[in-house]
Amino acid sequence: MQRASLGRKEFYKCISKVLLDELKDALRGVIVFGSSVYFRSARDIDLIVIVDRGLNLKEKMKLELKLSRKLRKRLGSAFFDVHVMDLDTFKENLVPGSFLHGLALGYEVIYGNSEIEKLILNFLKEISNEKYVIHDKYGSWDLAFHAKLTYKKRRLQT
Repeated sequence: MQRASLGRKEFYKCISKVLLDELKDALRGVIVFGSSVYFRSARDIDLIVIVDRGLNLKEKMKLELKLSRKLRKRLGSAFFDVHVMDLDTFKENLVPGSFLHGLALGYEVIYGNSEIEKLILNFLKEISNEKYVIHDKYGSWDLAFHAKLTYKKRRLQT
């Protein structure tokens, strides 16, 4: 099954189902972020998978690889960049400079409770009042500006 043949919501449901089948009750949340959220033609799908307990580095890397392979096998041509963490690690990484700053550019919580959305909204609200600029190979991003836009958009949706 390829994402081009599915609508975005159906594709996200399929992702959630694969992860639920694999992780069962250990799955707490799934967030899609990165270029696949704002560019339909992105080459990879960045996922944050929140689980119920912390994992050591070996377990974490093994699980990330396993989930990435299962998703690719089930959903076709997309590459999945899976980041597994528990809720405490997720909270610790909601700071400018961590890889989660990409949430300011856009994200979708495709599985999980409202606590995850609230944590992200608080992060966006906090950084939207500061001056943060991220520089990468694609250019410079005014993180505060994008955080403000994403925060307002998400508040209207909730």
